[in-house]
Amino acid sequence: MDAFLKIYDGYFDDLYRYVLFRVGNRWDADDLVSDIFRKALEYSCKNGGTIPEYDKAWLFAIAHNRIIDHYRRKKEAAYGIDPERSGYDHIREMFQEASVQNECLEEALLQLKQEEREMVQLKYMVGFAYQEMSRMLDKTEGWLRTRMHRIRKRLAVDIDRCLEEG
Repeated sequence: MDAFLKIYDGYFDDLYRYVLFRVGNRWDADDLVSDIFRKALEYSCKNGGTIPEYDKAWLFAIAHNRIIDHYRRKKEAAYGIDPERSGYDHIREMFQEASVQNECLEEALLQLKQEEREMVQLKYMVGFAYQEMSRMLDKTEGWLRTRMHRIRKRLAVDIDRCLEEG
């Protein structure tokens, strides 16, 4: 139980922000986060109170899978529309009071593929190290570093273009 309490206390805020950003409302985020920690507790109980060594990546992998299940069950999006993309509509609301730079950042993020948005979120909003992202996403650290470099360059170009336009 101590191992579970350690990950709960240590990662609750990061996990909640991650889930809230992905689903867009506090009601769903509350439900998902409690379900994620329930699954982690069940795992811990089944394994004699132990948690995997790479606990943060493991916990966020549970969250990632749970969010995908959430969108599959929701079925509000029409056939052919990426439910992950429609799940990011709330970003606009979050930045309404923000400056023009934030609006440009939002637009640039929405231009990214879902996998790229998730990588940006894990790296800069949750604070994962490349090593943790590597375990969670099953990619090499070198591949992630190169991909993130290219994503940052593309975001910079898109943001600059947006700022110049208006």
